[in-house]
Amino acid sequence: MARTVPTRSRRKWTTALAVGLIAAAGVVTWLGMAGGHAANASTATATIAPAPTLSQSVEVPSLPQGGLPTRVVVARVGINAAISEVGVTSDNGVPVWETAWRAAGHHLDSARPGQPGNMVISGHVSVADKRNLAVFSALEKVAPGDVVEVYSGDEVFRYKVNTVTVVPATAVAVLRSDHVATVTLITCTRDLKNRLVVQGTLL
Repeated sequence: MARTVPTRSRRKWTTALAVGLIAAAGVVTWLGMAGGHAANASTATATIAPAPTLSQSVEVPSLPQGGLPTRVVVARVGINAAISEVGVTSDNGVPVWETAWRAAGHHLDSARPGQPGNMVISGHVSVADKRNLAVFSALEKVAPGDVVEVYSGDEVFRYKVNTVTVVPATAVAVLRSDHVATVTLITCTRDLKNRLVVQGTLL
């Protein structure tokens, strides 16, 4: 037989249940509003400083970079020579720089045209083999203020000569590089005992 709940108790129970539901609804509403504010704050932050996505392009400053040098010209003294790449070889166990055949040689571990750093180009002042070319035979005529043009394909980079010096063959300091875009032209002196070095900075 089912138990009958008195009317007064039923009303108290119904009232308590209603109060509980209203209180629960208030908590849910308050949490929803708080969550909404947090979401809005996150949205505001994202709007101010959005993180880049894969579909967005991020602009990064870059330094000018040329391709490999293909020709060197010092018009005033008549230098106009093709350029090929040279590296280091071994001569009886001693590392020595390669010399370019019928061209000036760009030292491949040095800077490229237009780049920050020291671009080193060497060439012969004289040759014993007539099939070769003395591409820097007129380098001794270069003077401060002259312009060295270094081509990379159709693009040309111009350097103003600052110094012309004679150094011992062991003076490797002329090969050093820093943040300044420079060119260094090297050949032997006429007596083949020292090195003639022409250095300029990018215009």
